[in-house]
Amino acid sequence: MSDLAKHASGSLRGSAESRIGTAFVLLIQVRVLVVGVTVLIDRQVRGDFWALGVLAGVALLSGLMLLGWEQVVSRLYAQPALLACDVLVGYAVLEAGGILGPYFLVTVIAAGLAGLLYRWPTTVALCLQQAVLYYVALFQGDGTDGIRHSTTLPLLLAMPAFYGIGALVGAVIRRLFDEQAAAEEALWRSEALAMAAEERSRLAREMHDSLSGTLSGIALAASSLPAFVRRSPERAEKEAQRIATAAQIATRQARSLISELRSGTVQRPLHVVAAELAEEWGRATGLRVVTRIQEGADLPLHPRHETVAIISEALENVRRHADASVVELTVSGGPDGVRAVVRDDGRGMPGRPGRAGWLDELAGGGHYGLLGMHERARRGGGELTVDSVPGGGTSITVRFPAGPAGGGAAWDGTAGRAPAASGKAPMEGSE
Repeated sequence: MSDLAKHASGSLRGSAESRIGTAFVLLIQVRVLVVGVTVLIDRQVRGDFWALGVLAGVALLSGLMLLGWEQVVSRLYAQPALLACDVLVGYAVLEAGGILGPYFLVTVIAAGLAGLLYRWPTTVALCLQQAVLYYVALFQGDGTDGIRHSTTLPLLLAMPAFYGIGALVGAVIRRLFDEQAAAEEALWRSEALAMAAEERSRLAREMHDSLSGTLSGIALAASSLPAFVRRSPERAEKEAQRIATAAQIATRQARSLISELRSGTVQRPLHVVAAELAEEWGRATGLRVVTRIQEGADLPLHPRHETVAIISEALENVRRHADASVVELTVSGGPDGVRAVVRDDGRGMPGRPGRAGWLDELAGGGHYGLLGMHERARRGGGELTVDSVPGGGTSITVRFPAGPAGGGAAWDGTAGRAPAASGKAPMEGSE
């Protein structure tokens, strides 16, 4: 099983256990409420120090169980004998307050816990223990003469049945939780299969559009190189340099694809991947990286992949060309979509980015990085802009609009960090 599958499976199990824990807390809270109301309305109990002490002890024990409910639930899972001890506490309540009314309800809650936490053999054993203790409390309270009373027979026959009913209710709740967890797991597996199919299609498209195109360009340039050697050695030298540069780009593209196949990076939210990418890049280069990443900003798989690739390529260009001291990465989301910005305080780009034909000039000089970023943004349904001033740094911004048109996910913008500061700052030239 992959790490992602293990993580998801563990999350689903944790979700089911969390629901069971919530139900456990609710039942214990009901018990505390019953004890408190009983003390308030029953004057006889308030005048009996023994009974008052027993109920106070039950309330204190229940409060401690609520404070550490996670540890208590895990212990009860592993050791059903602990709940058997709690059943004895219920017997003390029956002895102190009697077998009727809210005192009996306190003991029924333990049966509900048994049905919630255990399978039937253990649950039945605990319910039988409760029934036996109930009869003991009954006989000690009324004596054998009380059995002749008309009200005693219904008590003997009917009241212990509520233990089985309480256990059944707990078991039904547990079954509902298990079925919901199974449905969530089935949904996750179907989504994982769909994601895997989309990822395979994306990788195939990526190999065709980037790596295959680069290798085709290398092959075409290499086939014409002998003619240039014979006719124009200077032109042959330039072509050889372009082939070497393109081969380096192809190598990096191949490594990137292999890395994605191994790590499954883009299967995690954009804000998580961007933060990790900035941290790793800063640690590898030794440059200061300032991140303003809004928690919750995310995109569907395809535009998310393109965004991560653009950020990675932009950071690589900073390392190779910008001569920068500080780099800033901003990822933010809102109702209009998601935006990622990479800025540096480096030397900037020569000329004016955005003018007619400037990308063709870069490609003609063997610099394909920015051209590839533009193509990635377009494939993902977004837009990429470049702002640069010679000596004043460069800023690369990619935007993906919200909604199906851009493939972006509408985002409410209610959570996260402060937005990026305004003004120009950093990023650099292209490959």
